[in-house]
Amino acid sequence: MSNQLMSALCVGFKRLLFLGFIFFIMLSSSAHAVLINFDELNPSAYEDGPYGFPIPLTNEYESQGLVFKYAAYLLEWSGSKPIVSSPNYVGGPGFGFEFVGELPTSVSFYLGSSSQMAVFIDVLGPNYANHLTSSGENHGGWPEDLGSPYIPNELFTFHSATGISSVEFSGRGDVFIDDLIYNYSSQAQVPEPSTFVLLVLGFLGLVASRFRVSVGSININRRLS
Repeated sequence: MSNQLMSALCVGFKRLLFLGFIFFIMLSSSAHAVLINFDELNPSAYEDGPYGFPIPLTNEYESQGLVFKYAAYLLEWSGSKPIVSSPNYVGGPGFGFEFVGELPTSVSFYLGSSSQMAVFIDVLGPNYANHLTSSGENHGGWPEDLGSPYIPNELFTFHSATGISSVEFSGRGDVFIDDLIYNYSSQAQVPEPSTFVLLVLGFLGLVASRFRVSVGSININRRLS
């Protein structure tokens, strides 16, 4: 095989690798998720707050696009609660968190209550609002809503194409959450499989046509010589 033919093959192969790399970047950059399990923080650093109360969480995760508000306390799991992921979780009489900067399109977390009371969850975002009640006792609810059997570490997931800006928890008992996950989706949509295949075939056809031209040129040069 001549050096010219080898050179043409190498050029075609390099172009194919480059196109494959571009498509890989397109797919891998379409979304990314953040997991916060609170286990890297030290609860003893939050013990000595004013009036004998612990120091609440605020902007510890601001670099990851999240800030807490109200009475969100960092606590250690104990034998009285079934563990989600050891050693820490966040709990309090009622608290919330909000996202800063880019808004995630999905949020999920495990939720419970030491008093096994129902928790009210309010999720807000641009053109989005969702209000849910967890399992648990809800005495005094109206009309005649006594709640439902308590489910420890109940998993909740919320989705909004326009983004989620904040989540708040309230109720007649305490609230705790763990393993908070939120996902950011790119504005650019990943091509459908059929579209993706057509694009790949089109690029392969382009590479093949250029390769045929290169080989044809080589053959012509051979005949002339």
